[in-house]
Amino acid sequence: MQIDVKRVLMLWGGYVRFTDCRGYPTMQSFMRESPEMRTQRRYLMRLDDETLEKVDKQVRKLKEKNEQHFDILFSRYVCGLDYRQAVKRTGMSSRTYDGQLALAEYFVEGALIGAEIKIFV
Repeated sequence: MQIDVKRVLMLWGGYVRFTDCRGYPTMQSFMRESPEMRTQRRYLMRLDDETLEKVDKQVRKLKEKNEQHFDILFSRYVCGLDYRQAVKRTGMSSRTYDGQLALAEYFVEGALIGAEIKIFV
């Protein structure tokens, strides 16, 4: 089974953006809409909330292991920074950033496979 980890992380980013932001205090300033409006604006067609919570749990493990990798994923998939903004924010060269982003994505992919989370994206 091949997991499209980038697609899963895009869905995870939408989930974090449009839910109650537990554990993500940096996003609370963006959450000025009512919970009903956030629910209407969610674009999570293929993964249910239970599966996304499992994905979130695995991504939080990355934060425990390597906070820099978590920050790279968070800025890319939750904050929605484009490539140049994300590279500038980290202060890395683009080549280093690409390598660190790939490592973070591989960690999440491995954690999802290891946790036997069924994802069909």
